[in-house]
Amino acid sequence: MNKKVFYDNISDIGILTIDNPPVNCLSMDLIDSINSIIEQIPTSTKILIFQSKGRGFCAGADLKERAKMNDDDTIKTLEKYNYLFNKIDSLSIPTICAIHGYALGGGLELALSCDFRFATVESKLGFPETSIGIIPGAGGTQRMTRLVGESISKKWIFTADKYDASEALNDNVIDRVFKNKKSMDEYIKDFSSKIKNNSKPAISLAKKAISHSLGSNIIENLNYERKQYLKTLSNPDRIKFLEKMRDRK
Repeated sequence: MNKKVFYDNISDIGILTIDNPPVNCLSMDLIDSINSIIEQIPTSTKILIFQSKGRGFCAGADLKERAKMNDDDTIKTLEKYNYLFNKIDSLSIPTICAIHGYALGGGLELALSCDFRFATVESKLGFPETSIGIIPGAGGTQRMTRLVGESISKKWIFTADKYDASEALNDNVIDRVFKNKKSMDEYIKDFSSKIKNNSKPAISLAKKAISHSLGSNIIENLNYERKQYLKTLSNPDRIKFLEKMRDRK
């Protein structure tokens, strides 16, 4: 098992833990490892929880890794992100994201792929992409808008701000805020037990029906998002940012 990702299963509750210090960036090997674990989840699993070690949930893409990529590599990377997040989104079992510290960029897109998002009070969430000349390209523009509506989605993406947990709760980006990680973990344990005690086939069917009620085809929308992201590859602001990253030692 990759040392950056760990998986445990406790009484049919799966727990996937990211441990990629210092800020749990989504490097390519990390994405591959998460994907591999999800493909091997036991069929008896009734709930899947995403969490992280260290000082934050996930700071998003590994920008140092990204700075070394050419455009073809960037496109392949984007496809890997989308493949993983679509897989999480389409799981038949409920998924929970436990956020502490921060969830930024791709880290927030990972959280948005889950059914529920809980966060500690000191957490910061946001989409910094437009500040570096790109857009959220792994579902951020689509899942965020489905969740909170057009106006709030535009606020989060256009400003590129880091929003605290209380504002994220007010904007319905997350479902609940906790004073610390211990109280969050205790609540998730109780919440998961309530779900686990119910019929797995019924929950799976209900999840499909609820997703269908949203109307528009999410895959079609994600493909449109991808086309817009690819247009940013030639954006001078993006190119300037990557040049700065390459010059860092």
